[in-house]
Amino acid sequence: MKIYLGDLFHTWTKGGIWTIPLNIGYVGSYTKKKFEEENIECEIKLFKDANKLLDKIKESPPDVVGLGYFVWNENLNNFVTNYIKKNYPKILIIGGGPRFTNINANFKGAKEFFDKNKTCDIFVVNQGEKGFYKVAKRFYDLNHEIPFLKSTNIPGCLVNNVENKKGIILNTCEDHIHIGENIGTLDDLNEVPSPYLNGMLDEFFEDRWMPVLETNRSCPYRCTFCAWGIGTQKLMRFSEERVLNEIEYISERCKNSKTLIIADANFGILERDAVFAKRMFEMSEKHKFPFSVNVQWNKTRPDRVFKVAKEFKNIAAVGASMQTLNPEVLKSIKRKNLTVDQVLELQKQLKAIGIGDKSFTELIVGLPDETRESHIYANRKLIDLGFEVWNYFLHLLPGTEMDEAEYRKKYFKKTGFRLHDNSYGIYKGEKIFEAQETILKTNNLTNDDFKFFRFFHFLIQMMWSKKWYYYLLIFMKKNYDIHPVDFIIELVKEIELENSPISDLHKEFMNDYLDAECFESEQSLFKYWSKDKNFDRLKSGEYGKLNMLYTYKIVLGLRKEFSECLIKLVKKLKIKMKIKDETFVEKCEEILKFQNCKFIQFTSSNLLKHDFDEAFTFDILSWIDDGYKVLSKPESKEKYNFYFTKNEQDALETQLNSNKSSNLNSKLRDMTVYTSTKMFFYNVERK
Repeated sequence: MKIYLGDLFHTWTKGGIWTIPLNIGYVGSYTKKKFEEENIECEIKLFKDANKLLDKIKESPPDVVGLGYFVWNENLNNFVTNYIKKNYPKILIIGGGPRFTNINANFKGAKEFFDKNKTCDIFVVNQGEKGFYKVAKRFYDLNHEIPFLKSTNIPGCLVNNVENKKGIILNTCEDHIHIGENIGTLDDLNEVPSPYLNGMLDEFFEDRWMPVLETNRSCPYRCTFCAWGIGTQKLMRFSEERVLNEIEYISERCKNSKTLIIADANFGILERDAVFAKRMFEMSEKHKFPFSVNVQWNKTRPDRVFKVAKEFKNIAAVGASMQTLNPEVLKSIKRKNLTVDQVLELQKQLKAIGIGDKSFTELIVGLPDETRESHIYANRKLIDLGFEVWNYFLHLLPGTEMDEAEYRKKYFKKTGFRLHDNSYGIYKGEKIFEAQETILKTNNLTNDDFKFFRFFHFLIQMMWSKKWYYYLLIFMKKNYDIHPVDFIIELVKEIELENSPISDLHKEFMNDYLDAECFESEQSLFKYWSKDKNFDRLKSGEYGKLNMLYTYKIVLGLRKEFSECLIKLVKKLKIKMKIKDETFVEKCEEILKFQNCKFIQFTSSNLLKHDFDEAFTFDILSWIDDGYKVLSKPESKEKYNFYFTKNEQDALETQLNSNKSSNLNSKLRDMTVYTSTKMFFYNVERK
């Protein structure tokens, strides 16, 4: 039995976040084990690159192709399955992944999917290991006869039994689609051999792929916007010894990436997670991997979050994802958060061990019952608590409660489509794009509210959360009681009024939002991006997620102009706030000069600058060390050295070199997704 498994990703751009395909590694490991127990020879190959998969099929056709379906690859999968069925109709194609859950694994959901994905034969619902093996084994037992296989109801699966391309009529779905009964999950996750420890994933250490580690599976919470954990009744876990061995195995072999991604929904939910964090830090010290760890933190046990963060030391940012602080919204989305008192205590404990500056939280705008005022209040409150705040526009995922028709009708008045970042390419001469459905109007938020928040979020992220202009904002907050949220709201007004390169950048940003993030349909999105002039922006790396695209437009090309815009506002605030300090503007100018020196810098050949010196009129380092209280002016200038350590240089250059994009903005955007903010700023010491 020859099986090819694909967790396909748009590698065409040479950018984006490339992750090792742990998901299909699990499916492959379990399937191979079960076939071998039956004394059946089984060959498994794993793929991330669609072209490599198609080339391998041409060279040596398999019996079965299994594909993981996600919102960032469904159209690519559809192209691949169409190509396979046209040229190799006897290959069985099995889909899997979070595209279906118990919520939408019904005739209506199946019709919607199979009408679009006509050449996917069978879709395995919920966890894939057991369901995929059962389908593959039945296919083997039926002598590889697809019609025989598809003529029966298969447990754990949706079966597409359409033999023509006219599509499926909903009221005759039972003639064309079989809905198999739920087969449940595995009794023990350790039934699945580790695809790391058995070598199945070794080939992916040879390129820039980021390792993914799963220590437990499922989620005890049921937020309406999320599909994580639907279909499982309890938290399942891999053995402690196995996970520790995987951490060591990965760390010894990963040379082309610096980040480890934890795939758990709630890392820190179990006491033992502190043991894993400790081992990751030990491996970081021994093998220089992981340099950083990306974590989805537990949402209800701050005591355990603290214990785990303590063991991570400095390699994982600590987060308490809130999504909203509005109790009515929390009720509507069935969400439970840490309380403000719990967050404050966690912050206090984190600061005591020196990692408070790494704390982050997330907010989503567009949730049911959220208002403009409550969302702004949440940003203000969380900034006061010292968090980096990440704001996101809500997008709808298939298989979630929020995606159901009644839920949509009640809360969402308008949706639109935008391009998934780095999810496009040309395959066999055909352009393929992936679309993401976002919210543009709700029961409480207007179109204008969303327009305002789009640029407001960009400035919050760039200036406060990513810390590109943090020192200026903290100076205003600590010394003059000017809140970062208020400063940024005033800055938006200033930018809209003035005529400058930054106002031009604002117009360009808003045009990109209105023209390229608010399509009425997937078809209109495909039509827009297929045009040569628009596609050229994608091809060259000149378009991507707007927040980071425009952050690096400023950081790489408009630092001086943005600083001038900020100083213009500072001068107006001095008058408006009746600030008596005659050195106020001069202090702001020096802080901005210092901030601009802290930014990562490159030579004219786009090579990383390792270090340089600069002189300052004010003693900025003492001000920072003193908790941003008094910014004094010594008799002579302060001379500072800005530098990266050898380890930091190596980490930055590894990531810069492993990213194949020729566009520096694009390289930095990709690095930013899973890399600590600290990595992009020089260390500073007195000369």
